[in-house]
Amino acid sequence: MRARRRKLTAVEQAAAAAGIARVIGRSRLLRPGCRVAVYHTHGREADLTAVIALARRLRCVLYLPAITDRRSSRMDFVRVDADTPLRLNSFGILEPARETAKRIPVRELDLILMPLVAVDERGWRLGSGVGFYDRRLHHLQAGRRWRRPKLIGIAYEFQRVPRLDAQPWDVPLDAVVTERHFHSIIRQPQGIA
Repeated sequence: MRARRRKLTAVEQAAAAAGIARVIGRSRLLRPGCRVAVYHTHGREADLTAVIALARRLRCVLYLPAITDRRSSRMDFVRVDADTPLRLNSFGILEPARETAKRIPVRELDLILMPLVAVDERGWRLGSGVGFYDRRLHHLQAGRRWRRPKLIGIAYEFQRVPRLDAQPWDVPLDAVVTERHFHSIIRQPQGIA
């Protein structure tokens, strides 16, 4: 999947970013005051630039992930405004500068838009393999009944696969947005494959 992402041209990436913003706009997930965690694109992930602009126009409150401990794969979500200073972290990803950090407890977020490498129809997401999101969102693991935040995977349509093997620490998505569609995840009762 990473190799396929690397083959995307700048024109294809821009078209997908615009499509993702259209799909999210039609979904009505974003509304004034909604607390939304976004990400800055890294390694040809689906670009959220147009979504971030839309969220700002709709007066959402935006947050970015910020690494707090690389060794233990820990991160927080930090509020960002249009003028928040950003810096490159140790992975080369933009995050808020530490001196400006206004952290939010993850349960107070309404929505988290998450990058991914692949995703299946059950909502299992293959990330970059470090586990930052899964560790931060452990309270949402399968079988628990937390209502917030909603987890939305952001992907290119080709990143959808029939089946991924879930690990015990994986946290499933509530939906997936691609440049073409909003894919809701239908949860099956525990024990049904």
